Parts: sequence; C-alpha cells; structure tokens
Amino acid sequence: MSPLAPDAFVYRSDLSADEIPAERISPKELGLPERDRSAEYTRVPLSSYKLFPPHSRLILCLIFARDVFGEDAPGGWNKLGSGLAGRFGLEDRYVRRRAVAALERHNVVEVLRRKGATTLLRFTKGRK
Repeated sequence: MSPLAPDAFVYRSDLSADEIPAERISPKELGLPERDRSAEYTRVPLSSYKLFPPHSRLILCLIFARDVFGEDAPGGWNKLGSGLAGRFGLEDRYVRRRAVAALERHNVVEVLRRKGATTLLRFTKGRK
C-alpha cells in the first residue's frame, strides 16, 4: 500500500455531506463543449412574469420562442402553442386572445390564424 499525501482526502462512511470537499469543474475542463446559454435566462426572472400585463408577457413569449427555438415556419413565424404560452402565465385562452388582439391592433405583431391549427405570430417589419 502506497502512502497518501498529507492533504489527500479519504472518504469515511461516517462523514456528513458538509465535510466532503466540493470543487466546481466547468464543462470545458471535462473536455465537453460549452453550451450557449440563451439570453432568455437573463431578461426577466420566471417568478416575475405575473407582474407584467398579458400583452407584455406575450412579447416576452415571442422573443423567447424566436431566440430559443427559431422560426416555426418560413418568414419568421412562430407558433403560439398552449405549452409555450403557459410558461409565460398565459394559460387562459381568452386572456391570450385579448393579448394577441391588442398587439395586432397596435401593429406590433402580424397574426396568421388557421382554422384547426395553432396560431402563427411574427413581429412586424422594422421590429426586432
């Protein structure tokens, strides 16, 4: 048996989790490619979505969909599905409908309503 270095850690079954030394290792140090984090995580914390009016949450929803998922149809169209809208606190379809109508009325988004299919939205030209 080889002698251990004086600062070497030896695990014992009676140790608590606080006594076990921990070290943060980046994915790069492990040889893994770095994941590109979307800016969505830094824009607005998820817990504060309810503080915004529905039309503002819808804009955040569209920005998130565009940045994370890309376009769902050619021309910059994004689907406004119930799962994505629910993430932004727009579970009620009537609230969602009024938010879409308000943004359409103020010429912020273009809407493509399809019977029997998910509504497609995109920002109007000149808006990013």
